[in-house]
Amino acid sequence: MIKNKNYIIFFYIMTSFCFGLEASEFRYWLRSPKALLMGDAFTAVTDDAYTLFYNPAALGGVKDLQIAPLNVNVGVTNFLANMDILDDFPADAVGIANKVMNIPIYTQLGTAPGFKMGPLAVSLIANTSASIALRNATHPILDIDYRYDKGVVIGYAYSMGSGGKRVKGVIQPGYRLSLGTAIKTISREGLQGSFSFFGTDLLNAVNGSSDFDVIRKKMGYSVGNGYGFDAGAEVGMASGNILIKSGFSVLDITDTKFVRTEGFRVIPRQKMAMNWGISFTQQFLLFDYTLSADLHPINTTADFASKIHFGLQIGLPGLKLFAGFNGGYPSFGGTIKFWPISITAGIYGVELGSSYRENQGARGILYLSLLDVDLDIF
Repeated sequence: MIKNKNYIIFFYIMTSFCFGLEASEFRYWLRSPKALLMGDAFTAVTDDAYTLFYNPAALGGVKDLQIAPLNVNVGVTNFLANMDILDDFPADAVGIANKVMNIPIYTQLGTAPGFKMGPLAVSLIANTSASIALRNATHPILDIDYRYDKGVVIGYAYSMGSGGKRVKGVIQPGYRLSLGTAIKTISREGLQGSFSFFGTDLLNAVNGSSDFDVIRKKMGYSVGNGYGFDAGAEVGMASGNILIKSGFSVLDITDTKFVRTEGFRVIPRQKMAMNWGISFTQQFLLFDYTLSADLHPINTTADFASKIHFGLQIGLPGLKLFAGFNGGYPSFGGTIKFWPISITAGIYGVELGSSYRENQGARGILYLSLLDVDLDIF
C-alpha cells in the first residue's frame, strides 16, 4: 500500500516541473505577455516579438529591422486570488486533495527570440506551460495536460499599399492590405489524460519512485514532431495621428498534428484557431493610446461571451500601461523600458470551464527582454 508521503512527493514534482491541466482553456503555442495584459485583444495590434503567434499578415506593417535576441517570460498562478490555500496546509493525501480541489496551480516558462526584417520574420520557440488541478470531491480526478514545445516559425507578408502602419511610433498615412502566411516545425513533448487520484494508474506511477522522469513515463509521457501552417490578412488605414487596423488569422490550419517518436499516449494536437480583431491608435507628441477588440477563437464551441476580448494600451516615454477584459476576466499591468532592458509584469484571468465565467484561472506574468534592436535600414 502506498504511503501518504508519496502523494506529497508527487504534488511537489508536478507543480515544480510544470505538469498541467487546462479543463476547457484553448491552448495556443505562445501568448504575448503584453497581449495577455490587454485582455489578449491583440490580433490587430501584434507590434512586439510575438507577431507570428497572432497574425503573419501583420508583418506587412513592419518597415525596419527588429531583433529580439534575449527574452524570457514566466507565468504562475496568482495566489493572491486564493490566499487561503497556504493556510494550515495538510500533510496527508486526503487533506491535500480537499485543500487544492478545483484550484488550478499554473506554471509557465518560455522564450521566443527572433527577428523581423521588413515583411519577413523568424522566431524560435521554447515553451512549457502547465497547471495541475483536482476535480470532483466525491471521486477525485487529476486531469493532466503537460506540453513542452520547441521549434521554429517562419513568416512572410505581401502588401498592397505603403501606408496604414506605425513605424517607430510614427504613423504612416495611407492605406495597406497585407496577406501573410507562416510555416512552423515543432517538437512537442507532452502528457494528457485524467487519472483517479486514488486509482491504480496513479498509484502504480507514484509508488516506489520519486524520480520525475520515471513517474511521467509511467503515466504516458510522449514525444513527437509536426509541421503547422498559418495564414492571415490585415487592413490598415491612417490619416493624421490616427491609425485603424483590422486583422483576421487562421492559425494551425486543419490542426497541427504530431508523429509520435516516444511513449504510448496520443500527443495533444495543436487545434486550429480562427481570430479576428480591430484596433484604434491615436498618436500625440509624448503620449499615445490604443484601443483593441478581438473575437477568438471563433471556430470553437465555447460560449460566445468567452470569445470576446477588449484591450487598452497607454504609451508614455519609457512606460506603457495595459488593461483589458479577457473573455470575462480583467487584466492589467505595465512595461518599463530603458534600453537595453524591458520589463513587463501584471495579472490576468482566463476561463478554464466550459461556460462564461464558470471557472477562472487567476494568473500573473513577468517578462524580461534584453538588447532589443530596432534599425531603420529600408
